[in-house]
Amino acid sequence: MLDAAKPYADIEYPVLKATDFMEYYRSGSRTAYETPYFTRRNALSALVLAYCLEPGADRLDQIINGIWCICEESTWAVPAHNFIYEPEAINGERTLPDAELPVVDIFTGETGMLLSMTYYLLKRELDRIEPLVARRLQREVRRRVIEPFLTRYDYWWMGCSDRRDINNWGPWCVMNCVISTLFCETEDDRRKRAVVRAMDMMDYYLKGISQDGGCDEGATYWGRACGMLLEGVNLIYEATGGAVTAYGEKKLVNFADYIRKMYIGGDYVVNFADGSAKCNPAAEIIYTAGCRMKNPRLRDFGAYCYEEQLKKGIFPTLSLSRAMASIQKHKEMRHMAGEAIFELEDYIDSLEIMAARQYGDVGRGLFLCAKGGSNGDSHNHNDVGNFVCYGDGSPILIDVGVETYNKESFGPGRYQIWTMQSQFHNLPTIGGVMQREGAEYRAKNVEHVSDAAHSALSCDIQGAYPGLEEGVYYRRCVELNREEGLVVLTEKLDAPEMTDIEFHYMTPCRMTVECDRIRFLSNTGDVIMKFNTNRFDIQTESITLTDKKLIDSWGSCIYRLTLKCTAEKEEFVFRISKA
Repeated sequence: MLDAAKPYADIEYPVLKATDFMEYYRSGSRTAYETPYFTRRNALSALVLAYCLEPGADRLDQIINGIWCICEESTWAVPAHNFIYEPEAINGERTLPDAELPVVDIFTGETGMLLSMTYYLLKRELDRIEPLVARRLQREVRRRVIEPFLTRYDYWWMGCSDRRDINNWGPWCVMNCVISTLFCETEDDRRKRAVVRAMDMMDYYLKGISQDGGCDEGATYWGRACGMLLEGVNLIYEATGGAVTAYGEKKLVNFADYIRKMYIGGDYVVNFADGSAKCNPAAEIIYTAGCRMKNPRLRDFGAYCYEEQLKKGIFPTLSLSRAMASIQKHKEMRHMAGEAIFELEDYIDSLEIMAARQYGDVGRGLFLCAKGGSNGDSHNHNDVGNFVCYGDGSPILIDVGVETYNKESFGPGRYQIWTMQSQFHNLPTIGGVMQREGAEYRAKNVEHVSDAAHSALSCDIQGAYPGLEEGVYYRRCVELNREEGLVVLTEKLDAPEMTDIEFHYMTPCRMTVECDRIRFLSNTGDVIMKFNTNRFDIQTESITLTDKKLIDSWGSCIYRLTLKCTAEKEEFVFRISKA
């Protein structure tokens, strides 16, 4: 924590310019405004934690500067979330925030949480220097976060309308509003009202979650969906002395365990949808939930993640609430740290996702995760039938993930972005047709079969491809054979006439083409994919990555393998194993 604060010791808090805010509307770039915006908050969070460990006058001055800068901002929302709830938009879109209309988005909530916990931790120290600092902080949190949360009903994430696609915004906004109220509000009646409102809103959110706990936003967003929900459940449990608890709810137990099921090893998680392949699960939240739910595997997974993250120098300094929770549970988690144990297979029926491991421990043998599902998910990619494969914890066949968001990420041009398209997933292009977005484009006749030695997921995926010739049938089966250490991919085409097929595979590994196989040069040992190479026109291409988010996951380059052929009625079999 002290190291995290060092870069900010002499920080000149960056200016947030009006034209940087407007840049989102001009070019679609989010980074022009968001980079200095988050630098301010990251600095304040790190400095507050460091001051709690080693108080110092210079550090406190920088904290005051950070508080004052943030309080002076016209809005705590970012440009992409500059929603206007009154009919005053100019030309259909407002390019600057209206300081008189507080907008509570996910980052307004995060800012409220940061300032409220700063108020709770350092009010006495701030008052010794200048009482106006804490007074101003409290006034701004009340005006921008607490008052809207207690009085408004028209924010879509509240669940007060007929809208069902609440997604991670619901728990993320609600729970930070509750944290802000409990740590910054002094009136007990308002604190109680905030807790009651939060419970109602989260009940509504949970109604939209399947009983098996499937999170269609993926493992990365789980931390801000279920993770925030669990953070709030724990806070309310503590605030009420355990009188109010939801830890026994089976749906919540399954929702909490989703992240363990999607964990691969090291930094890697299954990243279907808008997820990054590398993720540091919220260890302290997982651990506390596992303890309260009396779920030893979830508890041990949380402790394992915490220990692994500490080894890499990772601590949640960017979230003051999670940092404080980690400090509180630090000794417990380190005492409990050991090996995490996983089931050989998990199947999430609501998402039609199968995760299968060759062995029950981390980073050994083959890992396979495959999906059926639809192209109507939250943060959707066109990826019905996609799968990923890892060997000894290293990626072989991957889901590329998502680039840094821009204006088109959630706009009409979303599916022009290459990472959203089926041809840049481990999927075929059939008759020159890619998959299309929409819940109606989905897998059919999904079949999941498993025993001690095998796990397999099969589905018809032609329904995800609009405009195919009538009568085209395409079935995909992906199977893990544990005894043989083998992933078998079977593609069955039945078309009324000769059809062009392109099989696409995405990988971070360099490849060599050999007589009957493709060799993937992996960090943990080569992996081979055997098939009838004479049947295909084999093409490999390198894709240079320039986006930081993708580079953080895969480095500066990934590769696409494309196998082209023409077929009418044929079954193609690919066998993947360690060399």
